[in-house]
Amino acid sequence: MIGKAALLLGIAVALASAAIDINPSRPLLFGTHRIIPQLGNNAESNHTAIWNTVNLRQGYTNPQNTGSFPMRYVMNNQYYRRGGPIFLFIGGPWTLEAHYVEQGHFVDIAAALNGFLVANELRYYGESKPLENISRNNLRYLHNVHILSELAMFIAHIKEEVVQDPSAKVILAGVGYSASLAQWMRQRFPHLVDGVWSSSGIVQTSSDFRAFTEEVGQIIRRFGGNDCYNTIWSGFRTVENLIDIGISNQLDQLFNTCEPINATNSLDVQAFFYGIFYEISLEVVNKDLQENIRRLCEPLTDPDQENSLLALAGWLKNRFPSAVCLSMDFQTIVDTYAPINWESEIVESGERQWLFQRCTELGWPITTTSQYQPFGQRFSTELFHGICERLFDSWLTRDKFEELTAQTNDFYGGSRPEIRNSIFTHGGLDPWRFAGVRAIRSPNTYVNVIPNAVHGQDLASISAEDSDELRRSKEMVTNTIRRWVNSN
Repeated sequence: MIGKAALLLGIAVALASAAIDINPSRPLLFGTHRIIPQLGNNAESNHTAIWNTVNLRQGYTNPQNTGSFPMRYVMNNQYYRRGGPIFLFIGGPWTLEAHYVEQGHFVDIAAALNGFLVANELRYYGESKPLENISRNNLRYLHNVHILSELAMFIAHIKEEVVQDPSAKVILAGVGYSASLAQWMRQRFPHLVDGVWSSSGIVQTSSDFRAFTEEVGQIIRRFGGNDCYNTIWSGFRTVENLIDIGISNQLDQLFNTCEPINATNSLDVQAFFYGIFYEISLEVVNKDLQENIRRLCEPLTDPDQENSLLALAGWLKNRFPSAVCLSMDFQTIVDTYAPINWESEIVESGERQWLFQRCTELGWPITTTSQYQPFGQRFSTELFHGICERLFDSWLTRDKFEELTAQTNDFYGGSRPEIRNSIFTHGGLDPWRFAGVRAIRSPNTYVNVIPNAVHGQDLASISAEDSDELRRSKEMVTNTIRRWVNSN
């Protein structure tokens, strides 16, 4: 079993690769803040994973649609004993890998309880392809109603045809959005799910996720100091002032933009500011955030720097020393996310699909509408809506978007769900925790925010590197799931 370091390395790699390159020498400074958990290294596989597929329906709202597709899943029966529970790790917006059933704390618990391990691949990701491409019309089955109905069918398949034990208890786990799906399965199909562990689950949809930039700023202040925070604050405000007085051409040179900033186009201006913030946020929402923030703040607070603007621009360009230029304009973002074929990089990575889910059902547009953050006040929900409308049709107006995200909260209860037999854990350094369950409302429900932990950190096996708080949280998860499995 692996320890904390391997898990967090995977998260860091996923974050670093989230900005899809339109060209190796012209990096696109835009990403969806999608975090892909890595519980281990597939090269270190113990070769106990068994791959399979099951044919499931394309959609679940039209009974006349008889189309189907093969959904991938992977299982591990190494620890299973007849009568044992089923441990299902829910797939998220990533390609399925064997380590989800071979390594990590959930696997350790299953091993101790004679559990059958299985993980599914979320439809539209990896090799689970319901249709020939992901054009706007073909994305119509990428919604929670289809995903949850599919998971219900999949659980029945595992219980009846694979394990061949219809009375087997089922324990779900997930991280981020996949943790949300696990929680929603327990709410919608309580007869199929006996307990849920939600690690860093994000369930409170939002039409303006301003808490994200606030928290990124506070983490920088905490580990980088007031001087670093203030330099970022001053740098962003100086950029705003230069655009406002009509000399944005100086910024084109300072930041080495591929296209001149069109100061008369609000979406271009917002894309530029978002690009700078996005790169800073990758240093913060990261397993090595303390060391990363130190590296971020050292050049920003160097006494030899002439001013905050030059410090900020220099730091950004130094991240891409071999780049011809930096792509930070609205049209390039749209063009990058426009391909629809499975072989294209943006689709193969899952970024286009994840953006569609956020545009149509989940939300979380990250903005600087709060005054309690250092990143200026120039990217708002308008940027998110503009990208959504251009990519997925003009019907996706701001009003429609707010209606759709509100429906998700209304249906599942947002951050205050009515649910039992559930564990909600969050890292105290994870900005996404503000979209999660952080208060108990029902019996046999547990919430724990782990100090100094990052997104999904508690998924790794217990190790000597764990803090006392992290170890106690993992032990609580083990003991609670054991109690669920052993109860009548």
